[in-house]
Amino acid sequence: MDSIDNRSSPELPARIFVVEDNPQHSFIAERVLRQLLGEGIEVIIAESTEEALDLIDRFSEHDQPDLMLVDIGLPDSRGLEVLWAASAHEASAHMPTFVITSSLYDQDIAQSYQLGASAVLSKPLSRASLREELVRIGSLASKPSRVRTTSH
Repeated sequence: MDSIDNRSSPELPARIFVVEDNPQHSFIAERVLRQLLGEGIEVIIAESTEEALDLIDRFSEHDQPDLMLVDIGLPDSRGLEVLWAASAHEASAHMPTFVITSSLYDQDIAQSYQLGASAVLSKPLSRASLREELVRIGSLASKPSRVRTTSH
């Protein structure tokens, strides 16, 4: 797991938070993200619900990720709990969140959107579908964040 640090520079690489219990799937997600967004991005991986919840609690407005990808098929169906925690946490409440799932159940998809998901993507994660959703939400650079320098 990568560590979270308190950084203050306005020119930092994008931070992506991936919540995935399957190491092969998190490896694929990281590779696809780096192909689309560049090798310099920071990828934080949580391999369990508990680890994800702990990290979410520690995010602040200065170090929250720019994007979260969460597998709702975590053990004990706790991926939805991670979505809820992220949406309830002040620092990460407005973070774009993509759900990654192999579920075809309409209820899982509907619940994901109710809990604030920006998109629901099918497993295995494809570069084309991720690129399409990043474009749809305006990529990571659309919001004033620590990724870009903004003038006031």
